[in-house]
Amino acid sequence: MPFSLEARTPAREHICPASHGYAFEVKKGDVFRLTDLEGRQPIDFWAFAADDPYEYLSVAHTRVGNMSMAVRPGQCALTSKRRVIVKMLEDNSPGQHDMLLAACDKTRFETLGHEGYHRNCQDNLHEALAALVVEIPFAPQPWNLFTHFPWTSDMRIEMLSPDTNPGDSVVFEAQMDATVAISACPQDIVRICGDENTPVKVEVFAS
Repeated sequence: MPFSLEARTPAREHICPASHGYAFEVKKGDVFRLTDLEGRQPIDFWAFAADDPYEYLSVAHTRVGNMSMAVRPGQCALTSKRRVIVKMLEDNSPGQHDMLLAACDKTRFETLGHEGYHRNCQDNLHEALAALVVEIPFAPQPWNLFTHFPWTSDMRIEMLSPDTNPGDSVVFEAQMDATVAISACPQDIVRICGDENTPVKVEVFAS
């Protein structure tokens, strides 16, 4: 029988404000959905083993594990210890999910000419984890959901706005107890977020 959330009510849901982050805990078997509410809004996505935040979703190990630059429904993401951490169940979007680029940070905005503090995905990650009393001294490479960063013929990377529409979503199933963190990307100098930064929705369905 095909997987469906149509008849299920989320046990928890949260609207992550534009340019902010959010972290939440899931148990093995829990299903969670991340939704681009207004369209063209990237989500930086991380996951950490619940008992050891130094074991985290590694896009490098995931690429090798799937022998692919992309994860499709039915495939899994691996941790830095090559254990399965989440499985993609559904991708109700154009399927543009970068696994190469680092999270934006303070230095990135300074390099782009911004003066003063600017919210960024790296700080959003640490701020969100701190709310769950989780602290790490680094920011893993995120899985950049709803992003459009194609390669050119001469191997350059273009940074374009995604083609997601309002309500597009991805659905994952936790394969271990985990802490999940997201950032509704605050980038507004390089226009990778459409015309404005917008909120995203998190729904968790208990196993």
